[in-house]
Amino acid sequence: MFKRYTEQARRAIFFAHFEAINRRAAAISTAHLLLGLSWEEDSRAAAMISLKDKLIDVCTLLGIPHRPCTEIPYKTKLEIPLDQDSKKVLAYATKEAGRDWQYWIDTDHLLRGILRFPNQASKALESISLDLTSARAASKRHRAEFPPERTPLLRLAGIWFEPLKMAFLKLVILALVLLVSVLVIRWLNY
Repeated sequence: MFKRYTEQARRAIFFAHFEAINRRAAAISTAHLLLGLSWEEDSRAAAMISLKDKLIDVCTLLGIPHRPCTEIPYKTKLEIPLDQDSKKVLAYATKEAGRDWQYWIDTDHLLRGILRFPNQASKALESISLDLTSARAASKRHRAEFPPERTPLLRLAGIWFEPLKMAFLKLVILALVLLVSVLVIRWLNY
């Protein structure tokens, strides 16, 4: 499911999972995703939000109580599912990556996925004047300044040309069948 996600985006989702465990939540919410995005200061999303520069704590912004941060577990035994809003965020993040013509889904796409529909995290971000339009503009500026790694050609071809590949394969098989049938007919006529 997360094979198109960058390492930082995967870590953000892991940190969201950790936040949900630490807060004893039944599911990973959009608030947990926003908390997960705020863990690493060098990610694209953190550069866009710049909460540290605004001296705003994410928990205070979300209106949720602080929990003491324990050690990051190497492997947690608790599997906490995503709630419906978090699943929407991941779907919208994929659409935002497509909008940027990017194969990889990065943390800025997750942040923009949060901002695409009303939820707890998007309301908190709107309270600091971060909306989808300004997030897209900030993401574009950040990508121009720090371009992402190039998309592997084979993976790009796998996404864009998969239907064409199947049609070409069917055409090759049909051509081989016709060639064999012509050769059999000619052989029978001799």
